[in-house]
Amino acid sequence: MNLFHLTSKRPISKIAILSLLFLTLQNLNAQEGPNLNDAQGKRHGEWKVNFPGSNQTKFEGTFNHGKETGKFKFYKKGYEKHPSAIMDFDTGSDSIAVKYYTQQGEVISEGMMLNKKRAGKWTTYHHKSDQIMMMEYYKNDELNGLQTTYFKNGKVGEKTNYLNGIKNGSSQIYADNGQLLQDLNYKNGELDGHQTYYNPEGSLVAEGDYKNGRRIEDQQRK
Repeated sequence: MNLFHLTSKRPISKIAILSLLFLTLQNLNAQEGPNLNDAQGKRHGEWKVNFPGSNQTKFEGTFNHGKETGKFKFYKKGYEKHPSAIMDFDTGSDSIAVKYYTQQGEVISEGMMLNKKRAGKWTTYHHKSDQIMMMEYYKNDELNGLQTTYFKNGKVGEKTNYLNGIKNGSSQIYADNGQLLQDLNYKNGELDGHQTYYNPEGSLVAEGDYKNGRRIEDQQRK
């Protein structure tokens, strides 16, 4: 077929053909590089987004037809030496491995997210150290289960149970030498049950029974 004598009665000039070819190549080139969308308008491929009115990167990562995949790096405004967070999206599922960092690249805390909500075990570290400061458990972005806090010497500082984000069950508070200071019980976020208090030498200081956050003796007086 002669490209210059198509079905039209007026022949298409060679210049017009070259112009169309040039425009086509321009459009193809425009579809290469970062920050692209697929045919449905969803983010696809590598993306790098800056803070508004700034050349500093806000986040960078790869989308697969609108869904994050692989590692995403997030930066704090005014700090670009190291990402403040790195999220690793597990392809084919809704789980995300998350690490938060200082600007020097030290891990602050790490854990998992499910559907972009904290889930399972999360670990927080002491400043400028790889020693664990806190271990806690989440479900649907709320504390659920045992939260344990550690002194920098490695000894337990507190053990408290949570249910749906509030204290529920036993709670123990310790001195940095391991001595138990408070042995408490909670229900729906309030003291409930028998409570005992000790001094740093381990001697009993006070004890009593509580209901709905108030001492039973105080309730009986009324």
